[in-house]
Amino acid sequence: MTVRKRMIWVLGIFLLAMFVFIIRLAYVQLIATHHITKYDIDLVQESIKQRTKKFVLHSGRGYFTDRNGQSLHMDYFPSLILFPYLKEEGWSLSKVAQILNIDTEKLITSIEHANEPFIFKDNGVRRRLSITEMNKINELKIPGVYAHFVQERTENIAPHLVGVVGENVEEVKKRYKAQVENGTLSVHTEIGVSGMERSLDPFLISQGSSELNYFVDNLGRPLFGYDVRYHAPADPYHPTEVVTTLDKDIQNYVTDALKETGLTYGGAVLLDVKTNDLISLVSLPTFNIHFPFDEGAKNHIVSSYTPGSIFKIVVAAAAIDQNITNKFDLFDCNRNLYGDQEEPRMLGSLTFQESFAQSCNYTFAKLASEMLKTDNQVLQRYAEKLGLVDKVGWNGDIYRLENIAHFPEEEEGTIIVSEEDIGNPYAIAQTAIGQKNVRVTPLAVANMLATIARGGEKRQVRSATKIKYENGTTVVEFPTQQLGDGNQISTYTAMRLQELLRSVVKQKKGTANSKLSNSPYLVAGKTGTAEKGKNKEKLSHWFAGYFPADKPKYVLVIVDLDHHSGNYKTLKAYQKIVKYLYEFDQN
Repeated sequence: MTVRKRMIWVLGIFLLAMFVFIIRLAYVQLIATHHITKYDIDLVQESIKQRTKKFVLHSGRGYFTDRNGQSLHMDYFPSLILFPYLKEEGWSLSKVAQILNIDTEKLITSIEHANEPFIFKDNGVRRRLSITEMNKINELKIPGVYAHFVQERTENIAPHLVGVVGENVEEVKKRYKAQVENGTLSVHTEIGVSGMERSLDPFLISQGSSELNYFVDNLGRPLFGYDVRYHAPADPYHPTEVVTTLDKDIQNYVTDALKETGLTYGGAVLLDVKTNDLISLVSLPTFNIHFPFDEGAKNHIVSSYTPGSIFKIVVAAAAIDQNITNKFDLFDCNRNLYGDQEEPRMLGSLTFQESFAQSCNYTFAKLASEMLKTDNQVLQRYAEKLGLVDKVGWNGDIYRLENIAHFPEEEEGTIIVSEEDIGNPYAIAQTAIGQKNVRVTPLAVANMLATIARGGEKRQVRSATKIKYENGTTVVEFPTQQLGDGNQISTYTAMRLQELLRSVVKQKKGTANSKLSNSPYLVAGKTGTAEKGKNKEKLSHWFAGYFPADKPKYVLVIVDLDHHSGNYKTLKAYQKIVKYLYEFDQN
């Protein structure tokens, strides 16, 4: 091949490559500007983003407040926003300093090393402006100095209930396919990952953020002068507010009380007896919102565990209702659980009530065995009557959304008594004292105690009362709801159970007498110790009760899932919380 032909071939290849390049460039700039590559990248939008800097005032996502209107995981108040180009132009900040009653040098120093817009902090704390200060600052019209309401994420004090949010492109497409396709929702919008953030996500999803926008050149300097534009969706309804039933002050105290007593693995749940509303929910270890799937992510309050002697309440209810024992019957509580040896804890001959107060295993194993001979579902049935084994959290349909749950991670309880168990005295005995295949959640145990305290009436546990629009109108209400089909224990049985629960604290030999008999509120309840692990080498300890015992107002259940014999952290924490709530009610 001659040199000339080679040059022609090279030139042809070059021209072909240039032609392909021009076609590709034309395709990118003229045809596929909004949908380039398989990721549907919008080049126009990305170009604008590259030249646009923004300061987000509010993400637009709904938020959670307690029953008194206090935010549970964020704050939103007037703040001073300063832009970095102030240091280059030498604007006078003395008038701003005068309005805030601070030294001008503080403002100047704060700007010196700034590369992005920032919120002014006084001594390391974000300065909260009054409405008057906000208006006065804005009246100065100093470029780069703005006063606005700004959202600030704070510590989430109820992370296991509220949950966390995160970015998940595929999940956004799945949940909100229509909104993504019509362009009203970005695939990068944060969505609920757990808790109520997830279950109520359709009502919380952002409809657009409120922000301050300005344009910069390739060196980061402002274009078009110092024009900063406020952008927000023209929507008076968002962000929404979920009004929970929690009390922020009580929630904080319960958390601190558990930690002070050394409880590190377990939690506490506090209900209002009258309404069955959740007042506090604490699960330990604490949720790490930056790592939402680590050990602390598990909500122990809605997870099922072996309850130990707490389950004797169910056996007692069935025995009372079926009239198989009376207050004069005596049980040999020197015998062990199976009745074939002596019990290490020699309790002597005890009545039914004394057996309950002192937690005699033999009594309840004997009663359960008698009942199960004729009805192998008797324990299951009475557990259901007491509201113990079903999911007890609020659940209902809202508009076209079905099965909206206040506790989306809640597990069901189990009480398995198989045909093989009926002829096995060991299996029956273990089931009677809440071991073997018995599993219940602390939330369900709290619900059972509330049911007894109300005289037998079962209700779902509610953790929110309503969702409000930004303008204050209500979009959704969560009414109180009955639990199950209305099948419940009789008023008489509830009254007898109340007597038994009171005896646990009132009687001198009751298992909670030493710790709770001097509480400012009279307490009624039940202790429970459960063996865990393959070789039963681990223990958990419960105390479930209500107070005041004579006029029930609160139900409190505390569980220590890492119990060590002799160290009753549950009772120590219970004592502190009862005292706090007594003083709380006096104010």
